[in-house]
Amino acid sequence: MFMVMGLLTGALLTATVAPPEPYGPVPSPQQLAWQRMEYGMFCHFGINTFHNEEWTDGTKDPKTFLPTEFNGRQWVETAKKAGMQYLIVTAKHHDGFSIYPTEHGDYNVKASPWRDGKGDTLREVADACHELGLMLGVYLSPWDRHDPLYEDPPAYDERFKAMLAELLTWYAPVGEVWFDGAGSKGHVYDWNGYYSLIRELAPDALIAICGPDIRWIGNEDGLAPDTLWNVQEVTLPIPGAESGGEKRWYPSECDVPIRKGQWFYHTDGAANLRSLEELLEIYYRSVGLGAALLLNVSPDRRGQLPQADTQRLLEFGEVIRDTFNNNLAARALTSASNIRGNGKAFAPANATDGLEDTYWATNDGIHEAWLQLLFGEDRVFDRIVLQEHLPLGQRVKAHEIQAFVGNGWKTIATGTTIGYKRIHRLPEVKARRIRVHITDAFAPPAIEQIGLYKASSRETPY
Repeated sequence: MFMVMGLLTGALLTATVAPPEPYGPVPSPQQLAWQRMEYGMFCHFGINTFHNEEWTDGTKDPKTFLPTEFNGRQWVETAKKAGMQYLIVTAKHHDGFSIYPTEHGDYNVKASPWRDGKGDTLREVADACHELGLMLGVYLSPWDRHDPLYEDPPAYDERFKAMLAELLTWYAPVGEVWFDGAGSKGHVYDWNGYYSLIRELAPDALIAICGPDIRWIGNEDGLAPDTLWNVQEVTLPIPGAESGGEKRWYPSECDVPIRKGQWFYHTDGAANLRSLEELLEIYYRSVGLGAALLLNVSPDRRGQLPQADTQRLLEFGEVIRDTFNNNLAARALTSASNIRGNGKAFAPANATDGLEDTYWATNDGIHEAWLQLLFGEDRVFDRIVLQEHLPLGQRVKAHEIQAFVGNGWKTIATGTTIGYKRIHRLPEVKARRIRVHITDAFAPPAIEQIGLYKASSRETPY
């Protein structure tokens, strides 16, 4: 196969070459920014925290909500130290108790003796997020087991929208609104009204799970499928459309609790804390397959993240940083079987420069191609990261990675989709020539990033 070197000179470099046309639906700027966050914290905190229950029925006395040493900033500082980029808080769970002082209904922190009924847990968390640079998200459960208006859908919809308005204005900016669909079978909600209000008050906010912007992965184990497409048929109603059913960019979020089976804090739950190995497996099966990871860490009855959970989370974050802090591909010589326009604008070197707005691309009509990395000496690695340039859509259907070992090429990894990110874990490889082969694509490949890494010594060998 003919090889074109990635660095050319002369008139070819000065020629203007049009970029590839986008393929299919593409992410909005907000969706793309969210996907690049990769990893966030979920905090379930509410009246359930004080009853060792996951779902209470809306009858628990609000006086039992009584954190003894509340520190919302500690949540945010811990998330940031762990490498998380956003934090989502349960403003109201299914029990109907609101952890902020809503003006609608009587089941909220104002009815609690905590801080003489003047406390606001969400205020402290929101202020810390905005100060420390994490995106704030809010969870407002449509299902409400306390509010008597729930049996009157139109009246309840108005109250629900009023609460949404509070959250989106009092604690702005809000970047994600998380709607859980649990418990709602047979109940009709004004979804279009909810969505329209969010678009009006927080146009940059993404609407997740029961919403048109971010989809649920389909389980609470934090695990994405091996083949993961960002373009999906959205069946939920969409503002401005009469019905759902259109194909849209609809990226995935994997939610999972750090304590197995427990979203809220339980006094006897420490034994359920996931091991470092389990968390790493979840990371590679979520972020490593192109989804976002939303890891729930439950504040305890003090109103702080438990020490054991915090230590495990920080250890997890340190291992991820140790593994991916040095891209061994950054200094490689690059070549490719095809370069769009035979010029620098879409050269293979773009895939190793660490920039988000450059990429290697092929000419129109080329749906199979390879990119080679050449080193002056052997590189030892066991992690390979691939990323597509998502502003042009998701294109790759199948790929393989080869290393030149001995006297020939050896396939060391294969996969289907790449999308936002694909991380391959391998037994240790030692080679000075690596080839990423796109074996099938819907459109000319556009590869934004190729990385080779050596796993932290604290990771179990694959």
